[in-house]
Amino acid sequence: MTSNGEYEYPIRGHVYAVDLSKEQGSRPYLIISNNTRNRALPSLLAVRVTTSPQQPLPSVVELSEDDPMTGRALCDDIVTLFRKDLQQDLGGLSLQTMMRINEGLRHALSL
Repeated sequence: MTSNGEYEYPIRGHVYAVDLSKEQGSRPYLIISNNTRNRALPSLLAVRVTTSPQQPLPSVVELSEDDPMTGRALCDDIVTLFRKDLQQDLGGLSLQTMMRINEGLRHALSL
């Protein structure tokens, strides 16, 4: 943590704007890798966040009004991102939503 209270690494449970290509522009991704990994490695595990309607599945988690944005997290769409691609921290999801994200990941990965 820096002197102004900010973390020096991406935080699990936070949504970041990510620029993957000039054609697609910036898209929101939720960091799901643990903070120990996030601190140590240049790559991160994340799931896509979308506002597009999705088929109701246990691995698709609706964000709540307590979260910094609307939409749904696609827990079956896990990607590897690199720190250099992160543009902006859009905020952290609520504890209740993260509990539902954990359940969505369990369904997606058959854990």
